[in-house]
Amino acid sequence: MTVVYLICFIGGLLLGVRVMIAGVEKPREDNPRGERTFTLSPAVLTSWLVVFGVVGYILTRREIGSDTSRAGWAAVVAILTAVAAAYLVRKWWAVTPEHEVEEAYLLQGHFAQVTKAIAGGVDGEVTFEVGAERRVLAARAIDEGPLAAGTDVVIERIENDVAYVEAWAEVEKRL
Repeated sequence: MTVVYLICFIGGLLLGVRVMIAGVEKPREDNPRGERTFTLSPAVLTSWLVVFGVVGYILTRREIGSDTSRAGWAAVVAILTAVAAAYLVRKWWAVTPEHEVEEAYLLQGHFAQVTKAIAGGVDGEVTFEVGAERRVLAARAIDEGPLAAGTDVVIERIENDVAYVEAWAEVEKRL
């Protein structure tokens, strides 16, 4: 059983790395009602595997109880930990900003398209979508350079209903 506990522990650590890279939420396609769910998510499974492996291994090394009772206790402690992890992730996800977040920050990095050319000191216009809504804003280039109509841009910030944008081609070069 020691090998099983070690495999669970190492598998849990590897899955934990995946959670750190990809996040904890299941894709919305998995839940047709569109609700966020964490049941049997990678975060919950990670906590279960790591705790099951650690508790089982410790009980085995100390030779406490039989193989069956060790596995049972390890499973119970792991289930309690997984439930706690699901609860904490759900609570964390429900946290809302203390103050209303300004739209200027929400649209930072959002794609848009120049619909009216932007010149050095002359405002142009960009169009972009937020959800199902199509929006149009006055725009300036952050480097004060010209941007032709039809150019794909990224919104850097919005100040006083003016979007400060940068050409996607320039942003892409830095990536």
